Amino acid sequence: MEALLFKINFLRDLKRNHEDAEWQAPDLSRLPLGEAAEKYFGWKAANISQATVERERRMFQGVLAFFDPARPVRCIRLINIRQYQEHRRKKISPTMKQAVTARTVNYEMQLLRGVLDYADCWNGTLAARYKPLRQVRSRVGRIASKDQLIKIVRIANGNDLWKVALWCAAVAAGTGCRSCEIRNLQLKDIHIEDAKIFVCREIAKNRSEREPRLMTLAQWGLGELLARAKSLGATDPYHYLLPFSVCKSRHVSKTTSVRWDVNRPMKTWVKSWRTLMDAVGMKGFRFHDLRHTFRTQGAEAGVPLEMMMAQLGHMDRETSLDYVHIQQRGFDRIKRLIEPLQAEILAIAQGKPPGRESKRGGGRKARAN
Repeated sequence: MEALLFKINFLRDLKRNHEDAEWQAPDLSRLPLGEAAEKYFGWKAANISQATVERERRMFQGVLAFFDPARPVRCIRLINIRQYQEHRRKKISPTMKQAVTARTVNYEMQLLRGVLDYADCWNGTLAARYKPLRQVRSRVGRIASKDQLIKIVRIANGNDLWKVALWCAAVAAGTGCRSCEIRNLQLKDIHIEDAKIFVCREIAKNRSEREPRLMTLAQWGLGELLARAKSLGATDPYHYLLPFSVCKSRHVSKTTSVRWDVNRPMKTWVKSWRTLMDAVGMKGFRFHDLRHTFRTQGAEAGVPLEMMMAQLGHMDRETSLDYVHIQQRGFDRIKRLIEPLQAEILAIAQGKPPGRESKRGGGRKARAN
């Protein structure tokens, strides 16, 4: 009887221990780097946009190639990271045509750190002695003068290959929006008649939605882009303002005969922008610098700092709550103050000769406000 009771208890304990073992977390440190990275990015997708996750996956491919996807994550040492930093800094970026920056290397190592931390391997010597590369930080980007913007418009208007980049630049210069925010706009987000667009949290860098006001220059650019989108078949509110060119993707073009996919946004206009900047004589002027230009024009026009922060999306949620009542009045003031500075640029973009009286009147109007 005692033997039977002992056997029953033994089998019950054995079953309980087996069930407990099933609930225990697996030892991720033994996983190959490639598999651990997949689990990390899959987990990360629950908290950030899919577009950001895909971009980081692409950035991590070079890290995987250097460290070997089959290498167990627990076998990555500090010396390996230092070797990667040295190796990567000697490489030439195929897109930027210059040496890879310390900022890029640090970002890639931040991703590796995330994978190791996810696998409980970022500890000991790694955590205590890892040092990112020293970055030379620039407080502000380059600024385009009014004459430079006029030159961009004049030259771009003479070449159809630069038209999309020009119209997107008009939106950036007339709203301060980032290129990713413009690229991911859907038709439902654009309200030209109300002089505003809607930037949803999924495409905003700070994950906070906002409604930037449109300067007339931006309204012109959006009008041209809307006409182009309609000609390419974009009619549904959820279609993208900048449809994806299927022929530019070798993989996708093999699966369909459709030339344009209105349900996907275009990847980039960076090549046409760079050739345009070369033609203008502004080599190295980034599309993102139009955002800095807008901010500078706002400061010169006397727009309050908090208003520009709300327009550009620099504020966090807690701070923005303090300015809700100011935003509604201030957004319209942004439009009144900045538009006179862009009137001549818009006139040239529309093929109209800028009038002296309108320029003088615009200046008096800006000073009066």
